[in-house]
Amino acid sequence: VGDRQRVWDALDFLEVTVASGAAPIEAFSPLFEWAAAQNPPQAALAMRAEKCFRTATTNSGIPVSASCCVELVRVQAKFQDNHALATACFDEVAESAFACLVEQRSEELETHLVGIVSAAAECLNVDLVKSVLHWALRHKCSSAKLLSSAVEVLIAARQPELCCALYEAFKCEEVEVDEGTKNQLITMATQAGQLALARDLLRQISNWNVEHYINLIRACGQEGGVLLALDVFQEFKERGEVDTSAHNCMLDVCVSCGENETARRLFEEMQASGHVDVISFNILLKQYTTGANCLSDAHRLLQEMRSCGLRPNAATFNSLLSASLSAGNFEQGWHMVEMMEEGGQAVDAYTVSILFRGQKRERQPMDSRSFDRALSLMRRQSLRVDEVLVVASLEACLALRCPARLDATLEILQRSGWAMPKQCAMHTYGILIKAFGQKRQMGIVWQLWEEATREKAGSEQIYGQMIDVLVASGSLEDALALFEEMKRAYSERLDSQGFSVAYAMIIRGFAQRKECEQALRCYEEMKGHGTKVGHVVFNTLIDACSRVGDMDAGARVYRDMTNADCSPDLITYSTLIKGYCVNGDLEQAMELFSLMRNRGFKPDSIVFNSLLDGCARRLKPELCDEVLMEMEQAGVPASNYSASILIKLYGRCKNLAAAFKVIDEMPEKHGFKPNTAVYTCMMTTCAANGRLDLAVGLLDKMSEAGVQPDDRTYSTLLKSALKAGSAERSNAVIRTALKQGGTSLLEKALVQSALNLMHRRRVWDSYGHDLFDLLHEVGMQMQYPTGDAGTGSLDTSTGRSRVVRSSAAAGVPGRQRKQPVKIGAEH
Repeated sequence: VGDRQRVWDALDFLEVTVASGAAPIEAFSPLFEWAAAQNPPQAALAMRAEKCFRTATTNSGIPVSASCCVELVRVQAKFQDNHALATACFDEVAESAFACLVEQRSEELETHLVGIVSAAAECLNVDLVKSVLHWALRHKCSSAKLLSSAVEVLIAARQPELCCALYEAFKCEEVEVDEGTKNQLITMATQAGQLALARDLLRQISNWNVEHYINLIRACGQEGGVLLALDVFQEFKERGEVDTSAHNCMLDVCVSCGENETARRLFEEMQASGHVDVISFNILLKQYTTGANCLSDAHRLLQEMRSCGLRPNAATFNSLLSASLSAGNFEQGWHMVEMMEEGGQAVDAYTVSILFRGQKRERQPMDSRSFDRALSLMRRQSLRVDEVLVVASLEACLALRCPARLDATLEILQRSGWAMPKQCAMHTYGILIKAFGQKRQMGIVWQLWEEATREKAGSEQIYGQMIDVLVASGSLEDALALFEEMKRAYSERLDSQGFSVAYAMIIRGFAQRKECEQALRCYEEMKGHGTKVGHVVFNTLIDACSRVGDMDAGARVYRDMTNADCSPDLITYSTLIKGYCVNGDLEQAMELFSLMRNRGFKPDSIVFNSLLDGCARRLKPELCDEVLMEMEQAGVPASNYSASILIKLYGRCKNLAAAFKVIDEMPEKHGFKPNTAVYTCMMTTCAANGRLDLAVGLLDKMSEAGVQPDDRTYSTLLKSALKAGSAERSNAVIRTALKQGGTSLLEKALVQSALNLMHRRRVWDSYGHDLFDLLHEVGMQMQYPTGDAGTGSLDTSTGRSRVVRSSAAAGVPGRQRKQPVKIGAEH
């Protein structure tokens, strides 16, 4: 039956003979055997043959033979996608097929059962192995050979607990396995945490393995049993020579369990017996991470190490560095790095990775100073950058949200020669996507996404990271398309944490675009899928409602939040209060403010400033004073933002004296320095109240305070001067801006309007055309103004302006033009 066509012909013949009632049952065995032997197994032929076989056995009443049973189960076991099929088949036919062999206690039965277990090994069909062994135990036909074959399958399938349970069951039947199987069982028992069983088996074998004792000692340490580990170690020493690696294992258990005195005594014994190496000192160094004298103790041990003729290596310092940072002793960690550099010990990629990840355990981002020090270390050392360092450095950098540091990090990684391998870990792809997404390099982001998902489906985490980047870059449509793809790929997991995060990002995207209805629709979809809605989603939804002024919808979301056992937090109340204030419902905002305080929340500056803004919008200065008083009582200092709100309020109330009192007294009282925005706000207030002189005069006050005006400041002043029709003020503002920072501080359209105003006011000859030439000199090309005062053009031969007087000014002698004025030149 070696030829494929002949096999199918044979099956056709058998089907015909079965229909006539004359097919021999044993003829099916070679068909099953052939189907199982093919690669891949011939499932279609096996299924047809099984159907025909069952029809034949039913029609003839002849029981299934042992050989047919074995081959049928073996071919079923080959189907990797349906392990239950082979198990069910064995349970169905084993009783009738093996009845005679059980009765005769035939050795052939063991061969058949071992054959089935061997077939299960190819697909790691643990259920079939369990079924075969339990059947053998029930029928009192268990054997050492059967257990040994089962142990090999269970080791490959990583089932240590089941392996130990089956051994105990066979042991009750007085089945004795060989030493090779016992060695395997020792490993399984150690992994399963059944240390007594592992130790018992270890005592039974003469050809024991050193690794078994080391693993057993380590397992005792993981369970916290230092005394048990020492007992095993003593037994180990009694059975033969114990090498340095075993001593180091026992030492590590003592140190890891905090038994420092025991570790010290053991270390002294190791020194006396000559079983100390660099690793021994590295282990002992882990003790010195806390305490007042930890640093001096570490130094002393390093000196002792050198006196033994052993030189500290990178692992020595990395071990101590990792332990120091894990204990929160960051200064000591950096001191270790300094010791490495001073001692000429090369800093490797693992060292820097430890530094970048040192504060992760504390659940806080690496501070900018520590990050800069680690980055500087990368620059100084010629490191062989690996994937671990790439991920660690970028994770720390992204947490700081600093574009300049991100640029520097990527530049260092690129200069180090690190190139992304053909297939990174999915987590690495996610970090790189976030990094280049923060840089808005979306072409690279999409390239990374294609590489990550080319050969296997993206994880929920990387889908979420990609959606986050797309939303942050304003590509909401692309984010929605990817989210739909994610829902199709993980349709059975729509209630998972990954989808909770992804929905939150999509809702944030709609909120940023003020598409409140779409955000609420997403929220309803979440509830329909049973996806958990957390604080982030609820707060984002409330913010979306507040942005569009739909505070009724915001209140409904707030009620849903409380009903969902998701307690509102400070952000919830801040967002709602701000929404009510912006929308003019000051009473509701104050009521919510009282509720918030009654529930134990301490208002922050955002809440108080929102209330101040709400009071200012309603023109209620007395209520503002009450809010300020409450701020002081709560220990929340006023800020530049608070000052701007009050200045606007007093400006609307036509009370310039009160506005100036704010800028003069509030900063000193609350310990802040008025910034450019506050001065600009004060200028707007002065101009709106008809005091352009005071507005322009604030430039001198800013200069005295060391505060630099910005483009918005000069735009505000220039607009006010133009509105007042003051050509002189416009000229002064433009010249001051040019002296401070050049054309970057000036809005070209406003400057053009100012030039036109000077022309209309007939002051062009006084200072207008000088200003025009000055602007031309500094590279700000303006249109020569035209109007009632005359016509103008530019003398192309000299590059200077000239004026042709209108008829109304005929006969008036032209004034001599001044030379173009240069900033900073003496006149």
